[in-house]
Amino acid sequence: FHPALGLMERIQAIAQNVSDIAMKVDQILRNSLLNGKPIEGRRDQCEVPRDAKYPDCSGKVEWMRARWTSDPCYAFFGVDGTECSFLIYLSEVEWFCPVLPWRNQTAATPSTKPPPPVQAAFQRDFSYLLELIGSGKESLIFMKKRIRHLAAQWLRASHQLEEKLQGKPRDQKQILIHIGFLTEESGDVFSPRVLKGGPLGEMVQWADILAVLFILGHSLKITVSLKELQR
Repeated sequence: FHPALGLMERIQAIAQNVSDIAMKVDQILRNSLLNGKPIEGRRDQCEVPRDAKYPDCSGKVEWMRARWTSDPCYAFFGVDGTECSFLIYLSEVEWFCPVLPWRNQTAATPSTKPPPPVQAAFQRDFSYLLELIGSGKESLIFMKKRIRHLAAQWLRASHQLEEKLQGKPRDQKQILIHIGFLTEESGDVFSPRVLKGGPLGEMVQWADILAVLFILGHSLKITVSLKELQR
């Protein structure tokens, strides 16, 4: 029974450590609220603005009401559970709501004009896309083979589309693509079965999506792990 007693002591020690960490996090949150910059004006008299330019504002405020305590980062940026703090966060840290008129907007407004958007141009050299996709998984290798196999058809279609657009300008988008079903955290049951007759439909669809977005000229970032996604 002695090993069992030692195990119980370890479990109790771990539980105590978790409790200590929770207390420290609570202290950090309280200090961040006490030492944070005072928010000007009417803290509890804010109403969600109705602005057609910000259609997601009200929905984001509702999300904040229910989940603002789910991550310490909200408290770090001054969110304290009041309606005003939600709107300040959603307008100055994020961009889902308009800046409140009584706020000091010098900090929220950039001092220089943002650069003009980059114009998208058709990309037809697949070597860069294949490099972005990476390797190390059978599923990724299969997707790259499919893109190479259909390259001639994609190129023919891109020339036809370019003729139809007749030089119409298009903004280049920055697109983060997270292929979640291939992550180790999700189990990645697909990769080991690619060469054994496993289901390939998901990989076919992802390969085509990647090819289309790349050919249209957008800037892509592709991740197949949670660590990459979080970074």
